[in-house]
Amino acid sequence: MPESAPLTVSDLAEVLKAQVGSLGALEVAGEVTGYKLYASSGHHYFSIKDAEATVACVLYAHQARRVGATLRDGMKVVLRARADFYGRMGKLSLIVEAARPEGQGDLFRRFKELEARLKAEGLFDEARKRPLPEFPRTVAFVTSASGAVWHDFTEILRTRGWTGAAWLVPAKVQGEGSPASVIRGLARAARIPGIDLVVVGRGGGSMEDLWGFNDEALVRAVAACPVPVVSAVGHQTDFTLCDFAADRRAETPTAAAELIASGRTRLREQLRLLASRLAGCSPAARVRELHQDLDLLRERLGGAVADRLAGLRAELARLAADLQRRSPATRLGVARERLTQLRKRLAAAGFDSVLARGFALVRDAEGKVIDSRAGVTRGRRLRLRFRDGEAEATGGGA
Repeated sequence: MPESAPLTVSDLAEVLKAQVGSLGALEVAGEVTGYKLYASSGHHYFSIKDAEATVACVLYAHQARRVGATLRDGMKVVLRARADFYGRMGKLSLIVEAARPEGQGDLFRRFKELEARLKAEGLFDEARKRPLPEFPRTVAFVTSASGAVWHDFTEILRTRGWTGAAWLVPAKVQGEGSPASVIRGLARAARIPGIDLVVVGRGGGSMEDLWGFNDEALVRAVAACPVPVVSAVGHQTDFTLCDFAADRRAETPTAAAELIASGRTRLREQLRLLASRLAGCSPAARVRELHQDLDLLRERLGGAVADRLAGLRAELARLAADLQRRSPATRLGVARERLTQLRKRLAAAGFDSVLARGFALVRDAEGKVIDSRAGVTRGRRLRLRFRDGEAEATGGGA
């Protein structure tokens, strides 16, 4: 009997996805760990765990808007979710649809209880914290010798132009025995000749990863260190009890490096400003300013002269025009023009003009003007004057 063909990995993934999906909606209780919110997408990624197992979870942005609880590491919750198997990564995840708090996790409860007790002792009081040296020359960083934290820390110091001595004091920063290792590192760092500042910390992680920095003995060691201490544990959103006990908290290890170099950065900026002011007060700078003022005055003077000349030219043109209007020659020309116009009007209204339009002047033999038809009788001798001369005529009657 022939054997059946083996499943491909893709076939197996499909089978698993179908089997997992057939479970439908589930309610799962556990403790939140490794919580992260990606601001760009709004999606929430975390895991839910108990003493024996851990399962990855995803809360998508559109579902998160309907979840009233604010998730955080150490929080015990009950999730309503659907299981999903992502074949490409071989990963089982819970796609969260709803969440409700069941109570705080054991780690978070222990954190709050120890915080309250140490705070009541005054261990976190601001009054007991020491100011950091403005220009530390020798610093020590108690952290893991592996990983990128030490490299990133020193790279920031280098790029900011800090020229002091930075010491790496290796310590275990996670897991069993890490608090004791960091305490020993603090003691070694404090014995470095000429030490000005100690940084203690590590990169980010879950609440469990950072739990060693909530150890009571380590917190008390940080507060009792004879050298000012900066706590730089995790990311910006991570807080540990060492942060509260230290003289200063830095949001990240690189932020601690920025803090160390900030005094020199401020000093360089002040020197740059003073150099700029000094350069502005130098004789050469003063001569340049006077030259600029002189150029400006020349420009303004040239503009004022040009404006004045333009005004005088306009006034001269106005006076010349007025003088031209008042001169005898102009007035005589105007009078001649008016006389010519009057002559034309007189000629147009004169006797010869009337005759030229076809009219005639009728007079009798004695020269008396006859201005009506009744004056023209039969046989009466008449004298007619036309445009181009006179003629005689004899009156007739009907």
